[in-house]
Amino acid sequence: MRRMRLDPYLILLLVLVLPSLAPLAAPGYWFDAHDGRHSVFFLQMFDASIRDGALWPRWALHHNQGLGYPTFLIQAPLGFYGAEIFVLLGATITTAVKLAWLAGALAGAWGMYRLVIAWLRGEAANVWENTGGMARLLDGVRLDGVRLAAVAAGLIYTYLPYHFVGLYVRGALADTLLLAWLPWLILVFDRLLVRGAVPGWPRRLGVAALVLAGALLTHAFALLSIAPLVITLVLFRLIQQWRQRGFPLRTTLLAGAAGGLALLLYAVFLIPLLTEGQYLDQQVYVSNTYDYRNHFVQLGQFFSPFWGFGYSDDPAGANDGMSFQLGSLAVILAIAALFVVRRALQARAEMTYLLVIGGGLLFVMSPLSQPLWEAIPPLAVIQFPWRLLALAGFVFSALGGLVLWNLLPSSLPGPRAEGGLIVMSLLAMLASYPYIQAQISPVEPWREDGRAVYQFEREHPDMFGYTVWVTAPFTTTVLSAAFAAPDYVEHQGDAPTQGRLEIVRGEGRVTESHVGGSSAGGSVEMSTPGAVRLNVYYFPGWAVTVDGQPVEIAPDPVFGAIQFDLPTGSHRIDARFGETPVRMIAMLISAVALAVCLGLVLWPEREK
Repeated sequence: MRRMRLDPYLILLLVLVLPSLAPLAAPGYWFDAHDGRHSVFFLQMFDASIRDGALWPRWALHHNQGLGYPTFLIQAPLGFYGAEIFVLLGATITTAVKLAWLAGALAGAWGMYRLVIAWLRGEAANVWENTGGMARLLDGVRLDGVRLAAVAAGLIYTYLPYHFVGLYVRGALADTLLLAWLPWLILVFDRLLVRGAVPGWPRRLGVAALVLAGALLTHAFALLSIAPLVITLVLFRLIQQWRQRGFPLRTTLLAGAAGGLALLLYAVFLIPLLTEGQYLDQQVYVSNTYDYRNHFVQLGQFFSPFWGFGYSDDPAGANDGMSFQLGSLAVILAIAALFVVRRALQARAEMTYLLVIGGGLLFVMSPLSQPLWEAIPPLAVIQFPWRLLALAGFVFSALGGLVLWNLLPSSLPGPRAEGGLIVMSLLAMLASYPYIQAQISPVEPWREDGRAVYQFEREHPDMFGYTVWVTAPFTTTVLSAAFAAPDYVEHQGDAPTQGRLEIVRGEGRVTESHVGGSSAGGSVEMSTPGAVRLNVYYFPGWAVTVDGQPVEIAPDPVFGAIQFDLPTGSHRIDARFGETPVRMIAMLISAVALAVCLGLVLWPEREK
């Protein structure tokens, strides 16, 4: 067993990351951030479904004035699972969101640190191995320089202005957590590609598939943004190997297998989204506010120091209320890379790759790329081209660490190189220090229950989510009054019951109602045969039993809520949102893929 050693440089990096997260430690929360409320009430409804027995939540009970919505059919769930761990450990909903951001920021910095070290030592290992005893004597000094360059890259990455946009201006949980995955994703795929079929490949294959699937399951648009980035890395490494020793068939098969396994793991989310998403009115997610044509980044915005808490609401880009800057240090180092790359001692190929990809990302975010977006309609799901700043920030941060090592005399012993790297690390922090700010307000009780969703829908009636069974738009339901009542009380994991059951035909009375994160029902006494409406959206997966026996349900002709017939007498009604055949098949596919990946990770490594 190898004895575990603490890396003092990694500890230094994680300590220096903490000032960027200072608002997370402050009492209160930034509810006025663009998605600040969503990050909290999405987690609240996710938690409610888990507490109601749904291990893979898909239903969000408070949306649409209490009718609910299959939010987690279209919202990738992994970020909410991460935050849910903190809820189950006793944290409040808002605190859990903050802790998820804290964990994500630390993981992202750590991943960038590991990636830059791997790239700088990947080529360096061959050089140092063959330069005699002097190189071995200097190895410790060089390794210190590599680690300091990696610390600088981690700080550039953490202190990216766009990272603070995601945290404190937008308050977007899933978007920001993607930054935690990016360096690890590139690291594990790079190891798989560089080492190829040498002993240990099953483990590298399994880890690469799991990490890619984790990134895809964190945000719905990751398949259209992060997956192409991985493909570019694969092509880059395969072309490298092809030029050196012919077509790398085994490496190509390993890369394809990792991508294929990741997609099979992703099936649990992707297949239901593609097959059952057709029952949702999704036009609201790609039009008006979310029309990508209104959110391209003008060239000057990449370099502007402007900072604001407004929105991307000016198609021309001159008066947008939020920042899209790359960061001054990242820009300076990217320019320096143009001059350094030709004479770089280490990681020359990686620097060239990052420069090309970084330039491509800037182009895709600019108005010049609109024909490309129009030619590939699925890109509209990304909604905001400036979201790709997450990828650009990652690329330029990694590039910055490689440039610093090559720009400063890091390959020679002495304090000058180390001092230069330390200064650049501090500059990475100080350059973005003014942007570590949030508009904090108190965490009032209503912010963490259904009233938050109700209030949001009152302010934004255009944001109602309709199903194909809704025949006319609405902004209130019979449940709205309960949310608005001054004495409204909600226990963790439930919602208003008053008005949940309605007799729409025949005579009778409702004697009791109940509702949970993924269930509803109650008791009804019918004097005559009739029909009852359960004020929950009709959607595949809902099953209703009356007195323990399943009954046929249908959407009511106005609200698209669940409706069914009842005979005379007293009846117990129970409804639960469960799995459909499509979801079961998707779960089975992903379960088999997960078993394969775990088997690969645990595969015993052969001795060399």
